[in-house]
Amino acid sequence: MMLTLFKKIFGDKNTKDVNELLPIAAEINEEFAKLQNLSDDELRAKTAEFKLKLQEETAEIRQKLEELHTHLQTDDDFDRQTAYDQVDALEDDLHEKYEDVLDELLPQAFAVIKETCRRLVGKSWTVMGKHTRWDMVPYDVQLMGGVVLHQGKISEMATGEGKT
Repeated sequence: MMLTLFKKIFGDKNTKDVNELLPIAAEINEEFAKLQNLSDDELRAKTAEFKLKLQEETAEIRQKLEELHTHLQTDDDFDRQTAYDQVDALEDDLHEKYEDVLDELLPQAFAVIKETCRRLVGKSWTVMGKHTRWDMVPYDVQLMGGVVLHQGKISEMATGEGKT
């Protein structure tokens, strides 16, 4: 009884999680709409753009790390423990920067995947003797499941929501 009352007042975790993911799914769909007029080559180039942005955004930290590693290998006249601590801090910064950039790129990247799936609908091919026909474009619930996995969480989806 008390649990039901709390759920009515505060909502359950599933509802809160879904409400946090709905704007991301909407953003993915907005980006998806922008991609439909691109050529296959332009769509393919999006992946290179994402990689370039990731490289550019992390270049400064990676350069500092490389300099520290070189310094550690070639110079014995300094405090090694301080240098190792700096390497650890920079690696943490690099990981955080990668995460930030990937989160920023996520709607565009998922939109590229969704558009690629749309373009493949109706196409078929044979792999290792097995005939396959593509007939799927991700639904919002599948996009949200992918976002949850990207966040490093476990995604639970109901039967019939297209986990395969």
